[in-house]
Amino acid sequence: TVSVLYCVRMTTNKRQTTAAKSVKSGIIAGLNKGHKTTPRAAKLSRKARLGIAKPKLRAVKAVIGELCGLTPLEKRVTEMLRVGKEKRALKFINKRLGNITAAKKKRAKVEEIGRAS
Repeated sequence: TVSVLYCVRMTTNKRQTTAAKSVKSGIIAGLNKGHKTTPRAAKLSRKARLGIAKPKLRAVKAVIGELCGLTPLEKRVTEMLRVGKEKRALKFINKRLGNITAAKKKRAKVEEIGRAS
Protein backbone atom coordinates (compact mmCIF):
# COMPACT_ATOMS: atom_id res chain seq x y z
CA THR A 1 0.00 0.00 0.00
CA VAL A 2 2.89 2.34 0.69
CA SER A 3 4.24 1.97 -2.85
CA VAL A 4 0.80 2.71 -4.33
CA LEU A 5 0.47 5.91 -2.33
CA TYR A 6 3.97 6.93 -3.34
CA CYS A 7 3.19 6.25 -6.98
CA VAL A 8 0.00 8.35 -6.83
CA ARG A 9 1.85 11.18 -5.17
CA MET A 10 4.58 11.09 -7.81
CA THR A 11 2.10 11.22 -10.70
CA THR A 12 0.22 14.19 -9.25
CA ASN A 13 3.48 16.08 -8.70
CA LYS A 14 4.56 15.29 -12.23
CA ARG A 15 1.25 16.58 -13.62
CA GLN A 16 1.55 19.80 -11.65
CA THR A 17 5.04 20.53 -12.95
CA THR A 18 4.12 19.88 -16.59
CA ALA A 19 0.97 22.02 -16.32
CA ALA A 20 2.91 25.10 -15.16
CA LYS A 21 5.43 25.29 -18.01
CA SER A 22 8.24 27.74 -17.47
CA VAL A 23 10.17 29.64 -20.11
CA LYS A 24 13.57 28.04 -20.73
CA SER A 25 16.60 30.18 -19.97
CA GLY A 26 19.10 28.48 -22.28
CA ILE A 27 21.37 27.72 -19.33
CA ILE A 28 22.45 24.14 -18.60
CA ALA A 29 21.47 24.19 -14.90
CA GLY A 30 18.90 25.81 -12.66
CA LEU A 31 15.13 25.90 -12.39
CA ASN A 32 14.51 26.99 -15.99
CA LYS A 33 17.31 24.96 -17.55
CA GLY A 34 17.06 23.85 -21.14
CA HIS A 35 17.23 24.93 -24.75
CA LYS A 36 15.21 28.05 -25.68
CA THR A 37 12.32 27.16 -27.97
CA THR A 38 9.39 29.03 -29.45
CA PRO A 39 6.05 27.58 -28.34
CA ARG A 40 3.86 26.49 -31.25
CA ALA A 41 0.10 26.09 -31.28
CA ALA A 42 -1.01 22.47 -31.22
CA LYS A 43 -2.83 21.18 -34.30
CA LEU A 44 -6.46 20.17 -33.82
CA SER A 45 -6.78 16.41 -33.49
CA ARG A 46 -9.06 14.34 -35.73
CA LYS A 47 -11.38 13.76 -32.79
CA ALA A 48 -11.67 17.49 -32.07
CA ARG A 49 -12.39 18.27 -35.73
CA LEU A 50 -15.38 15.90 -35.77
CA GLY A 51 -17.54 18.31 -33.79
CA ILE A 52 -16.90 21.31 -36.04
CA ALA A 53 -19.78 21.98 -38.44
CA LYS A 54 -18.66 22.11 -42.06
CA PRO A 55 -19.91 25.14 -44.05
CA LYS A 56 -21.16 23.05 -46.99
CA LEU A 57 -23.11 20.69 -44.73
CA ARG A 58 -24.58 23.65 -42.83
CA ALA A 59 -25.77 25.21 -46.10
CA VAL A 60 -27.31 21.94 -47.31
CA LYS A 61 -29.17 21.46 -44.02
CA ALA A 62 -30.50 25.03 -44.18
CA VAL A 63 -31.83 24.51 -47.74
CA ILE A 64 -33.45 21.19 -46.84
CA GLY A 65 -35.03 22.79 -43.75
CA GLU A 66 -36.51 25.59 -45.88
CA LEU A 67 -37.88 23.22 -48.52
CA CYS A 68 -39.27 20.47 -46.28
CA GLY A 69 -40.51 22.61 -43.41
CA LEU A 70 -40.67 21.36 -39.83
CA THR A 71 -40.21 17.76 -38.76
CA PRO A 72 -43.06 16.06 -36.87
CA LEU A 73 -41.06 16.46 -33.66
CA GLU A 74 -40.65 20.19 -34.26
CA LYS A 75 -44.35 20.60 -35.10
CA ARG A 76 -45.37 18.92 -31.85
CA VAL A 77 -42.90 20.99 -29.81
CA THR A 78 -44.15 24.18 -31.50
CA GLU A 79 -47.67 23.30 -30.37
CA MET A 80 -46.47 22.68 -26.78
CA LEU A 81 -44.62 25.99 -26.71
CA ARG A 82 -47.64 27.82 -28.10
CA VAL A 83 -49.76 26.44 -25.23
CA GLY A 84 -47.04 27.43 -22.73
CA LYS A 85 -45.58 24.08 -21.70
CA GLU A 86 -41.85 24.80 -22.04
CA LYS A 87 -40.76 22.21 -19.49
CA ARG A 88 -42.96 19.50 -21.00
CA ALA A 89 -41.56 20.31 -24.44
CA LEU A 90 -38.01 19.96 -23.11
CA LYS A 91 -38.80 16.62 -21.50
CA PHE A 92 -40.40 15.40 -24.73
CA ILE A 93 -37.42 16.40 -26.88
CA ASN A 94 -35.00 14.95 -24.33
CA LYS A 95 -36.78 11.60 -24.47
CA ARG A 96 -36.67 11.56 -28.28
CA LEU A 97 -33.08 12.78 -28.70
CA GLY A 98 -31.63 11.20 -25.56
CA ASN A 99 -29.44 14.17 -24.62
CA ILE A 100 -30.40 17.19 -22.52
CA THR A 101 -27.90 19.51 -24.25
CA ALA A 102 -29.25 18.60 -27.68
CA ALA A 103 -32.79 18.97 -26.33
CA LYS A 104 -32.12 22.52 -25.11
CA LYS A 105 -30.61 23.47 -28.48
CA LYS A 106 -33.58 22.01 -30.35
CA ARG A 107 -36.07 23.81 -28.10
CA ALA A 108 -34.24 27.11 -28.62
CA LYS A 109 -34.27 26.53 -32.39
CA VAL A 110 -38.01 25.83 -32.40
CA GLU A 111 -38.65 28.91 -30.23
CA GLU A 112 -36.73 31.02 -32.78
CA ILE A 113 -38.85 29.57 -35.59
CA GLY A 114 -41.99 30.37 -33.59
CA ARG A 115 -40.89 33.94 -33.00
CA ALA A 116 -39.99 34.45 -36.68
CA SER A 117 -43.38 33.32 -37.99
